[in-house]
Parts: sequence; C-alpha cells; structure tokens
Amino acid sequence: MAVKHTIGSALRSGIAKLFSHSPALARSGYAIILLLTIGTVVVIAVLSYRAIDRELTGVALSRRAAVAQLAATALSEKFSRLVDLAVSLTTRVRFRELVAEGKWLEASAILRDVPRHFPVVERLLLTDVQGTLMADVPVAPDVQGMSFAFREWYQGVRREWRPYVSAAYRRTAEPRINVFAVAAPIRNATGDVAGILMVQVSVENLFEWVKAIETEPDGFVYVVDSKGQIAFHSKKPGQGEIVDLSEAPIVQRLRRGEHGVEIGFDPLEREDAISAYAPVPGFGWGVVTQQPTRASVGLAAKDQQLNLLLIAYGLILLLSIAAIYSAARIVIQRTQAEEDRRMKLELEAANRLLRESEAQYRYLFDNMLEGFAYCRMLFENGKPRDFVYLKVNRAFEQLTGLKNVVGKKVTEVIHGIRESNPELFEIYGNVARTGKPASFETYVDGLGIWFSISAYRPEEGHFVAVFNNISERKNAEEGIRQLNVELEQRVVERTSQLEASNKELESFSYSVSHDLRSPLRAIDGFSRIVQEDYAGKLDDEGGRLLGVIRDNSRKMAQLIDDLLEYSRLGRKRLSADSIDMKRLVEDVFGELQASGETPHRLVLAALPPARGDATLVKQAWTNLLANALKFSGKREQPVIEVSGHENGAQCVYCVKDNGAGFDMRYYDKLFKVFQRLHREEEFDGTGVGLAIVQRVVLRHGGRVWAEGKVDDGAAFYFALPKEKHDGQV
Repeated sequence: MAVKHTIGSALRSGIAKLFSHSPALARSGYAIILLLTIGTVVVIAVLSYRAIDRELTGVALSRRAAVAQLAATALSEKFSRLVDLAVSLTTRVRFRELVAEGKWLEASAILRDVPRHFPVVERLLLTDVQGTLMADVPVAPDVQGMSFAFREWYQGVRREWRPYVSAAYRRTAEPRINVFAVAAPIRNATGDVAGILMVQVSVENLFEWVKAIETEPDGFVYVVDSKGQIAFHSKKPGQGEIVDLSEAPIVQRLRRGEHGVEIGFDPLEREDAISAYAPVPGFGWGVVTQQPTRASVGLAAKDQQLNLLLIAYGLILLLSIAAIYSAARIVIQRTQAEEDRRMKLELEAANRLLRESEAQYRYLFDNMLEGFAYCRMLFENGKPRDFVYLKVNRAFEQLTGLKNVVGKKVTEVIHGIRESNPELFEIYGNVARTGKPASFETYVDGLGIWFSISAYRPEEGHFVAVFNNISERKNAEEGIRQLNVELEQRVVERTSQLEASNKELESFSYSVSHDLRSPLRAIDGFSRIVQEDYAGKLDDEGGRLLGVIRDNSRKMAQLIDDLLEYSRLGRKRLSADSIDMKRLVEDVFGELQASGETPHRLVLAALPPARGDATLVKQAWTNLLANALKFSGKREQPVIEVSGHENGAQCVYCVKDNGAGFDMRYYDKLFKVFQRLHREEEFDGTGVGLAIVQRVVLRHGGRVWAEGKVDDGAAFYFALPKEKHDGQV
C-alpha cells in the first residue's frame, strides 16, 4: 500500500506541475499525442492490474467457498436425518393409535430408548394440537400440562402441519443448554392431526463435527440458524448466550439463499476478514467459514506480487512523465508570460464569482425562517457534556431571544439547561457521534419555549440544528387536552344522571307491573266466575265471548312479563363464566318438552363452549328453541337442528327448523319489539322474544341474524365471544 501511495503522489505531482506551467502545451497537437500515449499506458496498466488482482484473489478464496458448500451440504443431510427420525417415529402404527386414543403416557413409552440410540437427542415432547405438553422423555413433572404454543417450533409445524426445524434457543429447564427442535405432526388413521412430536436436539453435540473442519490459520466456522443467530461457533464452543447476527450483511444474504465469498469487516471479531458462506438447502440455516485477512497467506502473496507490478508500472510512468516534462519545458518558457496574464484575469473572475456566491449564501442564511445553529459537541469520558455555538443565523436570535452566542457554550448561554433538558445533550451527542439524523420536540425551561428540532451531522463531532418555535401549537394542544378533561368530567356526570334515571325507570317498571296486573287478574277472575256460576244462563256466543276475554287477559299478562324482562336486560350486570353450550341446549329443550310442547326430533351437533352470562344466554336459547318448536309444530315430522362452530375470536351457533319460515322482504321487522311476521290466528305470541334474543347477544358483544323462506323453515344464528383459555405459556 505504501508503494501504491508513493507512485500515485509522484504521478499527480508531475502532471500538476506540467499543466500548471504549460496550458499552451495542452492546446497543441504535440501535447495531445503525448497525453494520449500516457493515457494508453495508464489504462493498460490499470486493466491488467485489476485482472491480475481478480485472478489472484479468486485463487485465494476458491477453497473457502468449497469448504462452506461442503459443510452446508453435510448439515442439510444431518437435518434431513433428524426430520426422517421424527417422521418415522410419528408414523409408527401403534404410536399413532395411542396418540389418537389420548393415551399419551403409553405412547411416550415407545420413545424412551430414542435418546440412548441417538445421543444428540436431549428430550422428546408429546403435545396436543394446541401445544399443551401431555408427555415427555425423559419425564419432567414440573412442566406437565404447560402450553408451548409460544415456541417457534410449535408455530412453525402448525403453519402447514409439516415437519419443521426450528431456530436455536436456550432451553429453560436445567441444564441450561442451547438446543433446537425438530417438530412433526402426528396424524390418526383418517389423516387428521392428533398431536405433535417435538425432538429436542443438543446444538453442541450435533455440531461437534464442525470443529474438525480444516481451516486456514486463525480461521473458524460458525453455523447460523433460520433467525440469523449464531447457533454454533467452532472458535467459541460451549453453551453461552446465543448471539443475534440477523443485521449482518452476510447473514442477510444467507437468509435469502445466496452463497459466495467476500472480504469485509466482521462485527464480532472487530477486524477485516475473508468470509465464505453457503445456505443449508431447505432449512433456512447457513454455514460461514472465516479467516482474518491478516492471517491469509494467499492474500499476502497476492499483495506482494501486485506491489512488484505497481513498482514496474510506476517506473515506466515516471520515465514517460520525465520525457514529457523535458519536451514541454521548451514551450513552457516561451508562453509563460502570456499564461501568467491569462491566469491573473481568470483568478480575478473566479474571486468575483466567489464573492457573489458568498453574498447569496449569506442572504439566504440570514433570511431563512427556521433557526439554524452549527455546533461542536464536547464529550467527557465518552458522554456528551456541552456544545459550543460556531455559527447561527438571524432567525436563531429572533426565535430564541439569544444574542452574541457564537464561540460560547450552551451552558453559559442558558443556565441550568443540562439539568432541565438532559435529553437534548443525549440526542445531539448521538447525532454528532453516529451521524444518524434526529427529529424531535422539546421544551427548553431556560427559555420557556417549545421547539421542533431536526439535527444532522455535517462532520464528525459536530451537528447542525434547524428548529422552529412551536409554543403556540403546544399551547393549543394543551387547551384541547383541558377541553378533553372537562368533557370526561361531563361524561361522568352524565353517567351518574343516567344511573339515577335507570333506577327511576326500574321503580316505574315495578309500579306499572303491579298496577297493570291487578286489573288483569280481576278481569280474568270475574270472567272465570261468570263461566263457572252462570254457564247455564249464557248462550254459546256469551260463553265464547267470555273465553275471548280470558284469553286476551292472559296474553296481556304475558306481554307485560315480556316487556319487563326486555327492560331488565339493559340493567342487569353481566357475569363472565365458561358455558357448556351443548349441555345448556339439552336442558332448555328438555324443559320445553316437559312443559307440554309438541314432541320434536332434536339433532344436536357438537357446540364449542363460549364465555358469558349463563342465565341470559339460557334465556336466548329458550326463546329461539321455543320459536322453533312453535313454528314447526304443524309439520308431520318436526325437526330442529342445533349446530355451532368457531369463527376467529367468536363462536357461531345456529337453530334451524323445518317449520313455516318467513318472508325475507320483512327481515328488518324480525328483531323489533311487537313486530310479528305471522297472524295471531296462525301462531300465538307477543312479538318480544326475538327482541330479547338480540338484546342478550348485543350485550355480550356479539351479533344475531336469520335466514328463512316461506313454508321452508328458518335458521337463526348468533355469535358470542370465544372462551379464553388461561394457562402458562
């Protein structure tokens, strides 16, 4: 490198001296011929130098690429064997049958000899489809029943229910060693997934063979997993913390499936190194072989040969320059005076343009609307302690009110700023140190002003701050915040008033219920007395009319009960319990049948559990099933189907009958109070039942809807939040 620098300096010095004294030569044909000759020599030298450099470098690096490729191929084969092991275990007929039957301990007994035959296998885990540990080999009682759904291996195998090789991780159980997992689904006889087998593999044991790979002096090999972490390092074996190298350029190329050899800076070893890398096909891992450039014999020999070549080229070039210089001096002496005068004129013109440019820059600098400060950061023990103003514009003084700050420290200009605004020093120090720009807002106590600041680094150890005064906007935001506080207070007051109104409404509902029921009971009672005591004195029409009076009084009483129940739904406090929906439906249907409803055939499918208020949900089921019984009661073979399924974060349930159905044109009336889609002569009712169902479901955060066709049955759906499973993850 020293020889290269000497030749370059001599070349620049000779050419600069030649043309600084002889511009006339450049205009002559003789000068053009000489320059073309030198240019041809330089181009040939550069091209040949680069070709030789590439050839020698390729020879030095080719072996490393082959080693990386072979290591990656060997690792792919080992991974494939582990996957084959996991697949072969999961496809054993008896093992699959035991897992399908839920006999986890008997299934794990089949696996107890696997660690003895395969020393790299640390543990084997059997989990259900949700990732809950059901059995393990060897047995660890303290983790039985624990959910491993958070582990990357579980998420990987569940994604497509195919065998999956995870990234390396540090095992929680003792001993704390670095492992990775090979997970495979266990399928039953019908092909459905019944469980998961996880084979836990010791990183240290599996990669022991990597230490034996022959490398150059001071070279080493490390293995990168699918997350970009160093799973194994031949230079640093052991069970230390796993290092994340996902941001390193080589690791990023490995994760994209690329391979190659390059020379660059190693962030772990903190020196330049030769790195050959190759991905492990099909598994997302990779292998890197590395050697410091200082220890490379091939690169050292290459540099030595290139230096000798540079010396030869330099001598040829110096001789050419000397010949050109000697020939040019004759012309230089004749044209020197004329050239001096021309240079003087050009220099004066350049100075004039420079002064004009400086004036334009100064005008823009002084008249820009944003404040501008160019500062030098002062560090103490590596920490930012102060900064000095080197240049500020007029807007800086107008926005801050500070005068004559150039050459002064900020702590001298704004007293107490380090204590009141420590984040300001941290941000500016980070910009000056790393060169990463920053934009932020801050309140400077010493000035009583809010600033919006953008900072960047023009050169190391310095920063430029461009800012605006945003105090007016901040004051407006504070005003809005105060308004929000006042609004919240009003909401609280309004809520209190609403609660008082609800209590008054409840009292009113009770009074209405009591006052309306008394006359209805009287009407029904006296009508019954007339029917019983004066039956012989009334004709058929009179008896019929008394029956109509009693029927309507009973319907009125039922309507009052339904309305009161509907009004109570809005005030009842909800509980959050786990509900066995299938058992609840069986109980409700049994109660309805026992009350004298027409016998129906119930087709009840599996229903997922939900979470909510069991009493209210039972009321919803009662209304839906009662409607299904009522509207299908005129069929010769009435059938009611109840089904359910999970849909994301909700469980959807359906009650379907083969009864009278309804016209979808009047769907908007279906869930409203007192709205009926059938005549009372056809089917009795108050028109409140479906409104109660909708209100119950909405209070649980769900939704309700229906589908129907006249004389072809109806299906009513409702969705409730899915039951949450609490467990250790």
